Amino acid sequence: MNRIQILIGTQHIQTSVRLPASKSISNRLLMIKALCTDEFSITNLSNSEDTLLLHDALENASAHDIFQMDNAGTPFRFLTAFFALTEGERVLTGATRMLERPIGLLVDALIGMGARITYLNQIGFPPIHIEGASLEGGTVNIAADISSQFISALLLIAPKLNKGIELHLQKSVASQPYIKMTLEVMRNYGITSSYEQNIIRIPPQKYVAKNSIVESDWSAAAFWYEIVALSSEADVELLGLQYDTSQGDAHVAEIFEKLGVETTYQANSILLKKSKPTVDFIEIDFLHIPDMFPSIIATCAALQIKFRFTGIENLSIKESNRVEAMISELGKCGYQFHYEKPHALLFHGECQPQPNASIQFDSHKDHRIVMALAPLCLYDLDVTISDAECVKKSYPNFFADLAQAGFFISDK
Repeated sequence: MNRIQILIGTQHIQTSVRLPASKSISNRLLMIKALCTDEFSITNLSNSEDTLLLHDALENASAHDIFQMDNAGTPFRFLTAFFALTEGERVLTGATRMLERPIGLLVDALIGMGARITYLNQIGFPPIHIEGASLEGGTVNIAADISSQFISALLLIAPKLNKGIELHLQKSVASQPYIKMTLEVMRNYGITSSYEQNIIRIPPQKYVAKNSIVESDWSAAAFWYEIVALSSEADVELLGLQYDTSQGDAHVAEIFEKLGVETTYQANSILLKKSKPTVDFIEIDFLHIPDMFPSIIATCAALQIKFRFTGIENLSIKESNRVEAMISELGKCGYQFHYEKPHALLFHGECQPQPNASIQFDSHKDHRIVMALAPLCLYDLDVTISDAECVKKSYPNFFADLAQAGFFISDK
């Protein structure tokens, strides 16, 4: 699937979709299982590439000394902390983009607790060599404005530290819902903690085994919200989603209500229905919901809803520079965006429409970029996307689900 073409066969989208399991929850459960003395089962584990890579690394932690993590950011950060605490010597490396993504804040925090970690190339970036050791823990200061994954990596190992941890989060806290998710999942496995005034305290203790069923992924739901918003008529059921969830990306329902999508909650699913947008301008801070950016910018541009987006600074260190990637690709459709200093992105509704155009998009090898661009075929576009197979990172069945919903999918 080097390039894939997406065409729409119907403007009335009617389908029922079994979304992938939450990879965020799955990854945290795998870490807890590895840190827990007793065995337990995880049902409906995510089949995303990220989760499969993490599962394989944890299963073979004693068998291999070099771990190639491709572009799996969360597994890389989680394993950095886990291997620092686990006997043995290992090298963590990844794809070219992974080697450009910073790891220094996490490494510095771990070294401060007694970890033995060295850089094999550029200081502050992968690849890294880790020699496992007993870690003291105690008071740790870390800037929290770069990646919540650094924080979650430390929290997950905190109960196993000799002194536990008193983690002081400095600067603005990015993606805070993911930190709260980590603490909630840990709480379900017997770990007590406190989180007050940007200080998280976790004393030494043991994880308690408990069988789990992983709920579906709200991050994946965003692209179906986009599809419904851009369609002429739609009734879409998303199975496995829960109203009462620790996933911060469930906030997508509230945002898309303004963009023309009604959400009805059922026992173990939600129903999405096309409605009319209630706004012609929207302002969104993406600090805590960074994964929502690609689907929302594509939706707003296509619907000509003006916007002011903030909290986008950290999007430059994702699988791609997501702000620049979306500006570049949407620019091929004629949409024009503007920066407002220091870190805001504006859309004034400027567009040079290209009806019935054939657009060849670059995926930037980023799963969320692909899934945000694909629905644009609903606007009479013949859409082709390069390296579209990268959707396997979080949603391997994305194109199969699109086909079931009436889209025409073909390899190019």
